[in-house]
Amino acid sequence: MEQQNIPKVGELVIANVSKISKFGAYCRLPEYNELEVFLPIREVSSGWIKNIREYIHEGQKLVCTVMFYDKEKATIDISLKRVSPNASKEKTRSYNLEKRLTALFQQAIKMSKEQPNKEALIRTALSEFTTYTNLVQNATQDTKEFTESKLPKKLKEAILKVLEANKKQKRYIVSYIATLYTYNTHSGAEELRSLMTAIKGEGVAVSYIGAPKYRFMAEGTDYSDAEEKIKNVETLIKDKLAKGVFEIEKEKLRKEKEDIISTISV
Repeated sequence: MEQQNIPKVGELVIANVSKISKFGAYCRLPEYNELEVFLPIREVSSGWIKNIREYIHEGQKLVCTVMFYDKEKATIDISLKRVSPNASKEKTRSYNLEKRLTALFQQAIKMSKEQPNKEALIRTALSEFTTYTNLVQNATQDTKEFTESKLPKKLKEAILKVLEANKKQKRYIVSYIATLYTYNTHSGAEELRSLMTAIKGEGVAVSYIGAPKYRFMAEGTDYSDAEEKIKNVETLIKDKLAKGVFEIEKEKLRKEKEDIISTISV
């Protein structure tokens, strides 16, 4: 494991659960070339955990913090319980934005017919701007850093064209915190997985905060459109949850810091 290709201790990372064991879960970090790390069961949630599958499941996307790096064994441990809800939300938002802008940059490369130099251009862009989010912010503000960048002129022009072409109508987002758990001791984990799949099918994004809390986010052309999706999910859960607890409370969303977040759709 090379030092420069690993996250730093204390860094927030996106972790995809790949395998669950008796003592914890193995996860992959998409931001670090699918690097495998370990989430110990004691770091999943506060308090005693009888069945880890009641808290997390394979394929789930988590926001964790890097807790420990053993250089000799080349292993990394991460923690879920040490991440606050606000930190989790902000990390998820910045990660999703960076993914969208990565796709945007690749569109610009294709538009400028610079595909044969794609890998070199990616290295240049990240060397100069660190992230695509920073690159786009500099492009939209026409900063000195952007105008004097070593990126080809036709690529910089293509970036601005793609940005303009991908501007979208304002979308309205609502967010709710749900308390959700089942009394089903035999197949409770499977019941919750089925519920999460059905919720996503209603156009509502689900993120895990910490047992038994989840964040439901929906967007629409106006607030009533977004709220309607949440109401549909409420009905769905009440119909499908045989025995358990379901409570939901609206969360106040903070205004986006960057206008680019609400105007780019890739």
